Amino acid sequence: MSEDSEIGKREIETMVLDQVLDVLPLITGRTVSDEWDDTDATQIDGSPDCVIGLDGHALGIELTEIRNAGDACDYAAEAYRLASKKSESYQRRGLFRFPIALVMYSSAPALFDIREPLKGAFEQADFDALGFSEIWAVDFSDAYYNPRDPGRLADTFCFKPVEWFGFYRTGHTDRKPYG
Repeated sequence: MSEDSEIGKREIETMVLDQVLDVLPLITGRTVSDEWDDTDATQIDGSPDCVIGLDGHALGIELTEIRNAGDACDYAAEAYRLASKKSESYQRRGLFRFPIALVMYSSAPALFDIREPLKGAFEQADFDALGFSEIWAVDFSDAYYNPRDPGRLADTFCFKPVEWFGFYRTGHTDRKPYG
């Protein structure tokens, strides 16, 4: 990967992380901080991508991009493929010493447009069996998200845990497609 591509990837991941840190407390009611009490919460070879404090405990966040998903079934299949691959890698390297969330981001299709079919496009138990404590999708499609509008947080979908399962829209509720 070229240096420019690596810089671009890091900028995108920073934008995704900023959205996650803004939206997770609103959805889950938990408090995000820079402090935690878990001594095992360290990164190994840059994995996970970052570690945050969530209600005083460490939560690692691994970011990955979903590409080439045309509909809800494609999206769910690609999300599961990526989550399985990452979970197996983390398990093999012994990285699940503390809770780690997988956050997948995409620009197509818009989560709002596939929110209902996505709920039935996979088996919940498949995602529950993976090593990640949480699995989220964040939508950066230009249909409903505009990074220049701070009141328009990205739409999200929780695959795991079951208590937060489903689609979430936070921020302004009047989100006409930007297209």
